[in-house]
Amino acid sequence: MVADELNFTRAAGRLHVVQSALSTSIAKLERELGIALFDRTRQQIRLTPAGERFRIHAREVRRSVRAAVGSVDEFRGTLSGTVEFGSLISFGPMDVAHALGDLHRLHPTCACDFG
Repeated sequence: MVADELNFTRAAGRLHVVQSALSTSIAKLERELGIALFDRTRQQIRLTPAGERFRIHAREVRRSVRAAVGSVDEFRGTLSGTVEFGSLISFGPMDVAHALGDLHRLHPTCACDFG
């Protein structure tokens, strides 16, 4: 998030953490890696070349983690996926919002995409 925002305060807000905790986490990561990921000045923050490369792989890791979590949803009884439906005119009027509300009430943890 810091790499996207290039601002610790905004990134902390988007992550719902305090800025000092986020700064500490980034500093710890940089110590563990043995390289600076961000070039910090009083006026701005920029990714270093190492930070740019790290961001590419970090995004891949995040996508993989989301896929891994999603792959076991069925074993927790959680729905996930895309909801698609169709209706015939002869079926009569249908309250789509009500139907989707019913689905959500039956499966409140549904990670469904209603797109």
